[in-house]
Amino acid sequence: MSEISADKLYKSSVEFDGVPNEDENIDDVLEEEERPFSYFDILDAPRSLPDPVELTFEHLKEVGYELGLIKLCWPDIIHPIFENRTNFPVRYLTNNDKERAILLYAENFRRQFCYKFKNRKALFLASENECGVQKMVSTTIRPTTLPYLELETWESSARFVADHLKYECLEDPILLPRHLYSPHTTFLRQSGHAFELATALCSLLIGVGYDAYVVSGYAIKDVTLRIMSRVECPHVAEEEEEKITDKGINDEKYKLKPPKDLKSKFLQMMEQREIDKANEEKERLAEEERLKTLEEEKRPPDELEGQRVHSWVLLKSGERNVTENIFIEPSTGFSHPLNSDLYCGIESVWNHLNYWVNMQDCTKGLGCIEYDLTDVTKWEHFLVGEPLKWRKQKPKDLEEEDTREVYDEKHLDMPISWSMRISIPHDVLMRRFPEGMRTTNYKYTCVEEYAPYVSYDGIVKRITRYKDFQCTEVTVIEDHYENRQDKLYKSVLDTNTDLITEYFQRGREDAVTKHVYYKNVDAVDAERKIFFNSEARYDALSEIEVELDKITEYYEKRDDRLYYRQVIYSKKSEGTNAETSKGVRRPIQKMIQKYMRDESKPASDDIAVREFAIVDREIRLKFHYGKGNVTASTRTFIKPPISEMGEGMVFKPELTFGYQAEVGAKPPRQLNLFILFEEQLKEEEKALNSIRDVEIQISEFLLLRAHEMAFNKLDISLFNKEQNVDFRSGMLEKEEQHRACKEKEVEEETDYFAPYLAKLGYPEKLTYDQALDCKYACLNDFKNMLVERANYIQKTFEKSTEKLQNMKNYYTMYHENLTPEEEAQYFEEVNNMITYLRTLEIRLTRHKDLSPLRYEALLTYLNDHPMLTNLY
Repeated sequence: MSEISADKLYKSSVEFDGVPNEDENIDDVLEEEERPFSYFDILDAPRSLPDPVELTFEHLKEVGYELGLIKLCWPDIIHPIFENRTNFPVRYLTNNDKERAILLYAENFRRQFCYKFKNRKALFLASENECGVQKMVSTTIRPTTLPYLELETWESSARFVADHLKYECLEDPILLPRHLYSPHTTFLRQSGHAFELATALCSLLIGVGYDAYVVSGYAIKDVTLRIMSRVECPHVAEEEEEKITDKGINDEKYKLKPPKDLKSKFLQMMEQREIDKANEEKERLAEEERLKTLEEEKRPPDELEGQRVHSWVLLKSGERNVTENIFIEPSTGFSHPLNSDLYCGIESVWNHLNYWVNMQDCTKGLGCIEYDLTDVTKWEHFLVGEPLKWRKQKPKDLEEEDTREVYDEKHLDMPISWSMRISIPHDVLMRRFPEGMRTTNYKYTCVEEYAPYVSYDGIVKRITRYKDFQCTEVTVIEDHYENRQDKLYKSVLDTNTDLITEYFQRGREDAVTKHVYYKNVDAVDAERKIFFNSEARYDALSEIEVELDKITEYYEKRDDRLYYRQVIYSKKSEGTNAETSKGVRRPIQKMIQKYMRDESKPASDDIAVREFAIVDREIRLKFHYGKGNVTASTRTFIKPPISEMGEGMVFKPELTFGYQAEVGAKPPRQLNLFILFEEQLKEEEKALNSIRDVEIQISEFLLLRAHEMAFNKLDISLFNKEQNVDFRSGMLEKEEQHRACKEKEVEEETDYFAPYLAKLGYPEKLTYDQALDCKYACLNDFKNMLVERANYIQKTFEKSTEKLQNMKNYYTMYHENLTPEEEAQYFEEVNNMITYLRTLEIRLTRHKDLSPLRYEALLTYLNDHPMLTNLY
């Protein structure tokens, strides 16, 4: 075979339309074209190789990480340093024999898997811990039960993990993580990547009894990067129903019917056509706006779609009332159905007992996958053995020999977890977030969350709602509070109307539960609504509605059946505004009161509406409707001039007029009308005083609210050791005093000879006679004390015995006349007395036995005393 130069081979292969180069002979080219094609000509042709790449240890490590290789050598790590930590348990630094066997098993399993499934990515079987030691991922899970009721359910546990642990993205989005720290270290660092967060959450869920698994798979970009701007906010705005407070009789049904409409139907049709056109145009614009919004909210295209590695938790049904299998995202704490489009595929799942590889096709969605891990055709087991709860035949159903074989199985099982037990102090649990607060941007919403007692005003959550997807125009700001002394727990600001709604918990002295007012309007007569807990007020007031020239009050369940009162003030003028600003009370034009029906009275005597026309000097009454009546009785009183008012007021018939709904009823007597008129005058004065009290209450409430907002204080429980500074300082002081007392008792020794030295003035040295006298005085006093104590116990025993005998004699003589209660009381007293006598007897015996020993101990103490050395 003739040798062909590489240059000629290249030129012949790149010739365009068979046109030869100028430097070549046409015959040579034609000869080469007629020659049959051969790969040997190409292989034998000289070629230029790329420059050699220097292969380093780092390159090999990168290749090992990508292939998921498991190290089969275990060097000793003596002094590990991890984020300024050096004190690690031994199991963090080494692998025991069982862990080494499981790693060997895992490497063999990985090789077989890679040989059989060449197109699938590497499995996440083992990873390095914080000390650089490779551990099996199943042994990283440490089932833990924490002593907090806040973490008893999967919802609360998932929410706590999402709040407490800061999410870290993977270094390379399409490669498995290079390390997997223990759950204990993850909670200490308060951060971790998806696999560490899933492992920590799975440890908590398994610890409280759930059937949870860590999932290794693929997710969309928003999930792997924790982008929440396209997620609906979980804090849905609450819509309150309008409360209907006026339950009076609706007079609309008694109005006359309107006249027949004589308008042209053709004109009506033309108007309706214009209205329909306008509505169609509005619907078209709304549809365009909706499509535009959907386009803005649509996820942008991702070149790594379906390749981004992620980890989450699979919660299976069957345990603790879990009815269906669900996914839990540890970075957000939200649950998702199995057919969620957030997850693209599953490679494997594992818990603290075993490891399973998914053998099913995920292209149709994860909702089509079967999650029966016992099906070996769908899930490949890492270890042969299965948990006992999955086996069809339980050990209790087998015979004794078969049961022994079940418990003595020879297959390899998963080693126990090498991780330390998860420890979360109570103050860390209450702090909730790593930095005490966290901000999350949801779709149309920004949520700022704070731990309790972090902010001086007690705010724990601020929800800002926007009108557009770009979050440029604020519509509502909703603040949530805790532990405030003013009992405020929520405040909502509508930026479109500047309307503020404050919500209060029960427990305020003024019984306020809700306050609605406008921002930057602090005047007493400004429009506002104040709601009360009517059950906590003596006047049963439930709501006050303040408008420009009137105040409306609503009551509930009053004894006098009043449920509505409205006060209408005179129109304001410039002079009136000036007077009001100086504290002058506003003149009242009229007052209207409404009452519920009192069935104990006739309808003609039961007042339904009472109107005090202050300016017109009239009192107008309207009574309730009688049964079968379409009209109601009315009565109007005209007040006489002020000069005639008083005790000597003369009632004239022309001062009143009215209408009686009952057919054939006799006209009321003048005396009854006079008495009714006097009652209404008293009610008018009473209503005026009540209204002025309400005005004062409104002023005091607004002044109190201004003070509470300016100088807010938080309530701290006596049992809250972390926040109650006074309680903590008191406890520390008490502990210090107790410790000092204990140390004093140890350091100081009681000197029984000191009183006798005090009588002599504490001499430096005693003479022989003084020492002898003091010694025998001390012994005699101690002997007398022992005798007196024995005599006292003996006398008490004799008196108690005599008392018991008297009780028995009394019972013998009068037991027939005693009631069962007196007899039971007698036996109880006798039993107590017998127990007391037995105690005295034991005490006397013990005293007699110990007296000689105590005397000998005192004698030994005196013989060794340094002041009595001249006696020997």
